[in-house]
Amino acid sequence: MSLAQNEFVSRAEAVRARLEGAVLQALSHHGEPSVSDLADVFRKDAQRSPSQVAEALCPGPLSPIGFAALVMRELLAPEDAVLEGTISEARVITGNARAAGLLRVTAPLVVLGDLEVAGVLEDCGPDSTVVVVGRCTAWGLQTSGNFLVLGDLVVRDAIQGIYNDDSLVVAGDLTTRFLDENDHDVTCYGETHTEQHLENGRPGEEAASLASTFLRPELWNLDLGEIHHNALFKRIHEGEPVFTDTLQPQQVREPDEPTAEELEGLDIAGIAAQASKNARARDVVYAQRKTGEVWLMRPSSLPLHIFDGKQFLGQGTPPELDVKQRASERVTFWRKRGDLFIEIERFGAVVQFHAGLNNGSMRTFRFAFETSDAAAQEVRRLEARYEGDFLRVTTVVPGRGPLEREFAKYGGPKNEYTSAIVDGTTLLTRDDERQDFDDEASALSALEDWIAEKRQAGFDLKILEWKPFGLLGRR
Repeated sequence: MSLAQNEFVSRAEAVRARLEGAVLQALSHHGEPSVSDLADVFRKDAQRSPSQVAEALCPGPLSPIGFAALVMRELLAPEDAVLEGTISEARVITGNARAAGLLRVTAPLVVLGDLEVAGVLEDCGPDSTVVVVGRCTAWGLQTSGNFLVLGDLVVRDAIQGIYNDDSLVVAGDLTTRFLDENDHDVTCYGETHTEQHLENGRPGEEAASLASTFLRPELWNLDLGEIHHNALFKRIHEGEPVFTDTLQPQQVREPDEPTAEELEGLDIAGIAAQASKNARARDVVYAQRKTGEVWLMRPSSLPLHIFDGKQFLGQGTPPELDVKQRASERVTFWRKRGDLFIEIERFGAVVQFHAGLNNGSMRTFRFAFETSDAAAQEVRRLEARYEGDFLRVTTVVPGRGPLEREFAKYGGPKNEYTSAIVDGTTLLTRDDERQDFDDEASALSALEDWIAEKRQAGFDLKILEWKPFGLLGRR
């Protein structure tokens, strides 16, 4: 099956003269259809196969490949096809196409009839371009590439646009239960019928909040400001429910900064004045009315100051710490909202209190007690103090990601950094160490040995973060 230059160009001129209405608008979304663009495909060869025509015009704007599809429909005999799995090479289906289950498109796919997918349809821009001359139906559609439907697009559950490089263009009507344009160009020249529609450019936090009214709770996260699209389409593929039975009250993320209720009765201006001449009342990042505790921090300029209700921590000379010993116990807390953390370490009769901001600044306070029992009681007191406002964590910050500890060594010819996480029952470090254990408790014990070893080598805790940014985050 081949296309001859003279016949193809002649038919293209006839088709171009008849184009009008929504089909012409859709084809013109990336520029007006041009016969010369199609003639250029045959510049080197007088005859080309349909797939060669598709390859020559893709990737690129939708106008030429969409125009070529209309011309091919008039020249080629219709032949239906069954599609499976992944389309990894350019294909032109001259009739209708059906897929029973997931259909992943990583190369140009042109369907001159209807496309029916009994499952999720996923394309992969920019390598993929999908053109459907007829009607396109699916259970779900994830599109990151150029996708053109000259008939109606009907998606049972959800459409997600990914990236802002390419477009989803529909000449007919677009119908789906949930349309999330995200930052993708989605244009319909017919009528759009949706129950839920998040438009292009919607902020992530706003999207998650709106999604809380109609998507099941495991599919959105207010703290991250995310809709879990991969989980959403996995459930669609597996035939599991993704929508709530009825609309739910909209959930709104609590503000990171202290609320008016939390600040009530606290002399923030007076506390700030005691902290530093640079401290201001608006630098408050945490406040606890019942104890009078206030944290003051201005990222990148003001170090963390903690007023415990009576005095500022760290006023005296900190006690010495024997870095040769392993910590007797460790307690880690993460703020329920915002990105503040606390890590408490006890070394016999000495307590170290680290407090700071995720992937940001941190300050360490150290306190000595007469006995190990007295130090352990102080750890229990601190646990009770922050319970409720903070979550106790071990290896993962719930809903956010793995907990990574980064250590730094500033002495020597150059600064050195290293970090570690516990992933299930495995200890991973930035020094390419990987140790597998029978259970998580054993992995956490190995983490303590690793920390002790680094401290003996001159490293100190630099930062805690829930979203690893270094080598560990890419493993």
